Amino acid sequence: MIPENALTVKIKSNTKCSICTCGRSKSMPYCDNEHRAYNKKKSTNYKSLKIWSSKNCDITVSSNMWIKDE
Repeated sequence: MIPENALTVKIKSNTKCSICTCGRSKSMPYCDNEHRAYNKKKSTNYKSLKIWSSKNCDITVSSNMWIKDE
């Protein structure tokens, strides 16, 4: 079953895609490095999820952390 907050991401061949894991990105589901300031403020250790593919493809991603707590 696909979660309600799931998003489809188009991955281009041989290109790195960074997916947000902290839920603070302003360009969801892509990481915009908002986790860096949050990590300093909250002493957390969020990092983006890096995805590469050898061919063009679509993936479905979701995270329980995409719900804002602030």
